[in-house]
Amino acid sequence: MSVTVSLINNKGGVGKTTTAIHLADGSQREDNDVLLIDLDAQGSASLALGCDSMEPSIGAVLYDDVDPREVIRTPPGSEIDLITGASSLKNADIRLSQEYGREQLLTDALDPLEDQYDMILLDCPPSLSLLPVNAIVASDYFVVPVEPEYLALEGIGSLLDTTREIREGIGTAAELLGIVVAQADFRANSTGQIIEILREEHGEAVFDTVIRGNVRVSEAASYGVPVYEHAPSSTGAKAYSDLTEEFLHRLQ
Repeated sequence: MSVTVSLINNKGGVGKTTTAIHLADGSQREDNDVLLIDLDAQGSASLALGCDSMEPSIGAVLYDDVDPREVIRTPPGSEIDLITGASSLKNADIRLSQEYGREQLLTDALDPLEDQYDMILLDCPPSLSLLPVNAIVASDYFVVPVEPEYLALEGIGSLLDTTREIREGIGTAAELLGIVVAQADFRANSTGQIIEILREEHGEAVFDTVIRGNVRVSEAASYGVPVYEHAPSSTGAKAYSDLTEEFLHRLQ
């Protein structure tokens, strides 16, 4: 039986997709069978793993009842399995809003994969629209990547309140697995202070590992591979390896 984890934040540019890719690939390297599902219309995770063609995507599964096993691929840049995102997801709210049980559509769509993987990771778009709500409902856990800036302190509280309302309103069992501090720039004097406040407010929910902004990680995405492949001895690779170790430990 697989465990499903969503990566969510309604703010873009916080390292969510990069974290999703490296948790997926890092977990695969620790002998787990992993599926990453790209729920973003921009297909950022798919592009960062070397895919140059996005269709058929998760959209075919949600819109046309295509069996998800028929759209799984192994991307050029990793040994994980991937279901791509695509521009067809831009109108997901419109297309899915009239469906019966609209918050449960992704849960139902993933049923055939229940025993195929150790882990399914869902990379959500930067919003709390219908698609991320579906992801939360389909998940056992969710991870929140945040950038250490003052606006994030208020934003994460609001985000966690919203996920609580979703869980209570719809009845999903999804729990917060942790908060990942990503894109940290310690050249800014406020960074350390903000991280300290996050730890004071959210305690052990905040992962010990802090992901700093790293040029090797950015380069890796442009080459269509994870940083483990592009620059395995880099500080970025070490940080994501440490984060993956923490992530897997929390799932035990």
